[in-house]
Amino acid sequence: MPILQDVLTIVVTFNGADTVARLVDSCVDPSGRLVSPILVIDNDSSDHTVEVLEGIAVDGIEFMWLARNIGVAAAYNRGLEQALSRGAGWMLMLDQDSICGPAMLKRLRATARRLEREDCRIGAVCPLVSSFEHPDCIHLPYRWGRRGLETVAYISNDQDQLIKIDSCLTSGTLYNVHALEDIGGFREDYFIDFVDHECHLRLRKKGWGIWWDVVPRLYHRLGRIQRDTDQGLWIEHEPVRYYYMARNMLDGHYRFGGMVPTIHFLRELLRHMVRIFRYGKSPYRSSYFIMKGIGHAICGRFGPIDR
Repeated sequence: MPILQDVLTIVVTFNGADTVARLVDSCVDPSGRLVSPILVIDNDSSDHTVEVLEGIAVDGIEFMWLARNIGVAAAYNRGLEQALSRGAGWMLMLDQDSICGPAMLKRLRATARRLEREDCRIGAVCPLVSSFEHPDCIHLPYRWGRRGLETVAYISNDQDQLIKIDSCLTSGTLYNVHALEDIGGFREDYFIDFVDHECHLRLRKKGWGIWWDVVPRLYHRLGRIQRDTDQGLWIEHEPVRYYYMARNMLDGHYRFGGMVPTIHFLRELLRHMVRIFRYGKSPYRSSYFIMKGIGHAICGRFGPIDR
């Protein structure tokens, strides 16, 4: 099977020693070759991620070792620069804790070709994303409505569906390199979290569309803890991640929608804080970072947190 040379797969790692080898294995086709060239960008991992990566013996994988953690968004932009310099028209983004389903990339690329033939102004195509630990739980993509980002309704009926959306997770998404170039790439001072949605809303603003193909599948581990509760699947993040989530999501909802989506977001955030105290492992520390993130969003203070 021919390798997809017009696609550059970007994997950004940071302390991903436990999962990244499994991700790379899922990018290999039945003949034992990578589906597309892979560039791994390591954000100065402090565990043994580097040793794990250097032990992967697969042709077509390259590494970029960064001297400090510049954040997910800036690392994505390094990948975008590489894709442009190599003449790749498409860039597949993968998180270190994801696993590609069978033929995921080939299906996404075929869908992109189909949309191009229909003269669509295509910015990206994303797969169906399931929780790794709870595969029946789907991480739904979003549409932008009056109250901000709202999940897209989906009924599993085993049919071939292609749904236009406004945003999705970055991991597993196949991006049109020139669409990303058109909007100036990812916003680096967000550092991490809401980087994907902010980028997608700017794509939307410039007239680039995003489509959800429900046939290809990605398995993704979202958060440090996932478990079933009486209120559905509980996903919990490291406490400091809540700082970036609160700060960036508050800023993004206000910038793209004004007061109505901002108020709606704050209400949802308050509900989540209640659940943190009910189910969370570190409720007081997580709440501290949420309040700090809100304060910094109001003050316009971005970049990596100074703890």
